[in-house]
Amino acid sequence: MGFYIFSYFCAVIFLAAVACRVYRQLTLPVHVRWELYPVWHEKPVRSAYGGSYMEEPDWWTRPYEPSAGNAMKYMAPEILLLRGLLAENKRLWLVSFPFHLGLYLMLATTVLLLMEAAFMLVAPSPADFGGMLRTGIGWLIVALGWIGLITGLIGALGLLYRRLTDADLKRYATPADYFNLLFILAFFLAAISAAFSDPFFDGAKAYLAGLLTAGTFMSACEPGQSFSGALTILLASLLAAYIPLTHMSHMFMKYFLYHQVKWDDEPNRPGNAVEAAVLRNLHYRPSWSAKHVEADGSKSWKDIASSAPKETK
Repeated sequence: MGFYIFSYFCAVIFLAAVACRVYRQLTLPVHVRWELYPVWHEKPVRSAYGGSYMEEPDWWTRPYEPSAGNAMKYMAPEILLLRGLLAENKRLWLVSFPFHLGLYLMLATTVLLLMEAAFMLVAPSPADFGGMLRTGIGWLIVALGWIGLITGLIGALGLLYRRLTDADLKRYATPADYFNLLFILAFFLAAISAAFSDPFFDGAKAYLAGLLTAGTFMSACEPGQSFSGALTILLASLLAAYIPLTHMSHMFMKYFLYHQVKWDDEPNRPGNAVEAAVLRNLHYRPSWSAKHVEADGSKSWKDIASSAPKETK
């Protein structure tokens, strides 16, 4: 039961950390507009050459209609294939891509394992309910699980080697970067060791079934009964709790960078949310060291922006 309590505890930390990060992002002051193009939620006819809906005559009188489909066409290869890194640094991509692929496949495998665990609780015998579906999910778990473990291990080793040997990467690598890689590497090593003795991930299915039933579902093949299985549970639970507390949370926080900062071209119309956010910003009192701005903490942005600049000697 101790493993289940530990996993629940880590899951609570994960959810709380994600909620805090998202809440903080949503409550930050409105950003300064980035005049960067192309904006990929533009319709294809304009994003193809980096255009904007503002090219239209009287654009402010027309509905604001960003294209979610065009944005996804750009983001899917960027997220799944690391297209930007491939274009800018192919050598780093060769180790970074399998690392991220391994993490993505581990996440997908976990979702499938949860589905299979739920099937185990509803219908213990595959012949009784959804036999073909369960069989397909089972083989998909094996395929994605093993591919994810192998590519993740190769990527973690490759990234660690590159950070230790590449002079450019070493210049800005921090102790946290090395710790994160070693942590994830330890997880992949433990998980592969457990998978060799349980190649069909039956123990993982049983453990997740136990998680779904608060420990009332017990099985003889639970991974916690072997050292490698127990270590995998501990490391996987800790990793889930740890990721949203670090810069590795960019895997989901990047959404806000793209949609609320980099691509945010929503027009500022009277009475809308953008106008309200700008008005709130005008009441902040900045304190900058640049004397020419006169942002000494006593004046608001409204005062600074509406006053005439002083002559400098």
